[in-house]
Amino acid sequence: MSLIEQLMVVSVLGLVLSIPFVTGRSDRDQLQLDASARRLQMGLDRARSFAKREQRACGMALTEEGFRAPDDDLLPGAIPSCTGIGFSLQEPFEHGPIVLTTNLPSVLRFTANGLLLDGGIAVLSHQRLEKARCLVVSLPLGVSRLGSYQDPLPSKSGRLSSSRCLPHVSAS
Repeated sequence: MSLIEQLMVVSVLGLVLSIPFVTGRSDRDQLQLDASARRLQMGLDRARSFAKREQRACGMALTEEGFRAPDDDLLPGAIPSCTGIGFSLQEPFEHGPIVLTTNLPSVLRFTANGLLLDGGIAVLSHQRLEKARCLVVSLPLGVSRLGSYQDPLPSKSGRLSSSRCLPHVSAS
């Protein structure tokens, strides 16, 4: 076998072996994005449960990293923070390229019976994926729903649209 033939065999082998790696990476990225969306929903559910259980209004901040107790100067009036709720939007070992874009206020407020007083949309995106996941909080009852964001994300000055957050349909 000549040197050129050997190089061709090695090149073809390299291409064939790289296919599962690329596919596996894409699947892992999608799983990471889906998990972050579920953690976003779970953070809201935890705060609702806390307010209901304690029978008092509370507030919590949503940042790029996740949920945390808000700074005292950001809490409106005499609303305390929802204690013990803070957690990351990503697993500690998965600090990947998940990006949060939102028009929700800096502090989310919950009533004593667990209703969310603030509406808006949060979109989670991954730099290696085309589709983004979204969570819409609708008023007046603070009902939230997860979905897939159907448009490219707007620039910093652009507006997010809740009508672009369509229910997520998983492929079976």
